[in-house]
Amino acid sequence: MFTKLIVKTKTWQLKPKHIKEIREKNVRRIWKRRSEIWKEMRGLGYIELKKPIRHGWFKEIIITHKVERYKNKAAILEIYDKIEKIFWGRTKEEAQKKWLHQTSKHLIYKDFPTISKRQFNKLSFKAQYMCTPFYYKNECKKLKLRFYIRIPKGAYRIKYTRAYITHSKRIDPILESEDALLGQQLVKSGYYEANEKRYQWRWKHYWDRSKQRKEKLKIKKNLKQLTIYSVEDLINEHILWEIN
Repeated sequence: MFTKLIVKTKTWQLKPKHIKEIREKNVRRIWKRRSEIWKEMRGLGYIELKKPIRHGWFKEIIITHKVERYKNKAAILEIYDKIEKIFWGRTKEEAQKKWLHQTSKHLIYKDFPTISKRQFNKLSFKAQYMCTPFYYKNECKKLKLRFYIRIPKGAYRIKYTRAYITHSKRIDPILESEDALLGQQLVKSGYYEANEKRYQWRWKHYWDRSKQRKEKLKIKKNLKQLTIYSVEDLINEHILWEIN
């Protein structure tokens, strides 16, 4: 009597990658492509306008002709090239606000911006001799080192100048459309979580800016609506206020 042996063979199948891994890989691919698009858009360059358009004000530091009197003229000009010396605003008041913000952030000594340690290290010995170190606490309460600059008051002055738009940026509709579509993919279900996990700091910064922009536009819209009312109605509170 013969017995028949039946051998069953198990077929092994490769398991597909986890859906989360696939989404994370796609998110990385999207950001890589967006970086390439932004680089291409920057490379498009600008078109010079035939007639400049008036646009805001600059508050800037300029070197005067009196700098010729000083023996350390070369060091003064070297430092001048390193500092942030131009602040733009739609109005003089806005330019002044940006100037004051810079004052509170990095401090300004005798109406002249201070420089960081990295900027200081790039200066020549003569230019470094005109700098004085000091410590301050930044927004994160960390102690940071910066340098006051001892430039003679007569060597520079601060003034407001009119700002103009002289060039317009070239735009490629195809790149703009592709970038918008990629941005929409990042807010899809599943992709949003994967993007939030990997690029949380970048995404948060984008949404914070977007939220601030929307709030600013909403305030401007509400203020514009008040122009249809008379001053007497506003003073006597005859206007019904609604919070949307």
